[in-house]
Amino acid sequence: MLGEALRSGVADKMSGEERKADLLEAALRVFSEKGYNRASLQDIANSVGILKGSLYYYYKSKEALLFDVLKFVHDEHLANAQKLASGSGDPLSRLRALLEGHAAFVCDNLDRTTVFVREMDRLPARLQTEILGADRAYQSVFRNLIIAAQGTGQVPASVHPKLATLWILGSLNWLHRWYRPERAGGSSLIAAQFADQLTRAIAPSPLWNVVEIDSRNQDR
Repeated sequence: MLGEALRSGVADKMSGEERKADLLEAALRVFSEKGYNRASLQDIANSVGILKGSLYYYYKSKEALLFDVLKFVHDEHLANAQKLASGSGDPLSRLRALLEGHAAFVCDNLDRTTVFVREMDRLPARLQTEILGADRAYQSVFRNLIIAAQGTGQVPASVHPKLATLWILGSLNWLHRWYRPERAGGSSLIAAQFADQLTRAIAPSPLWNVVEIDSRNQDR
């Protein structure tokens, strides 16, 4: 932890990026638990065991810290999506793999997704655009696979790629609102079921079997 490093003198050997990474992780936890409006820089400083003045060396305002937190989470999600989308197989198979992998990533990183979805609107529009990119690269990963699957006849031409992408991401990113690891059956099971249902909604005849979920897990 950054506070322990500062007290032991190890912080002198830490790079600026390592120190900021510690602060971003702490901010993620605090923003997730308290919400951006209720959280303070003092809360975050306390979380890493440093003085508030030391935090100001890296961030002059809570908004600046939120920007870096959201940029960090966005870039993590984007890198994960790009990796999943570049796998082997036909476009529809890769789309399903992307949906399953993204759902699992959301379930396994609830703090990150919660903060990203809930707090983005706290930033001015220009800063949101700076994070998301004018071309919405994150959405493009999903949209491009839908378009590719239309090109192979796996997804009907009547499906609107942009609207389908927004619907898919809305469904997947909303997992953070209700998913609880201890009573939802596990992230891999939920991710597979979501991927099957979402893919079947936009494709006429998927060739894989629907994943069975124990009814006991569904009712909890």
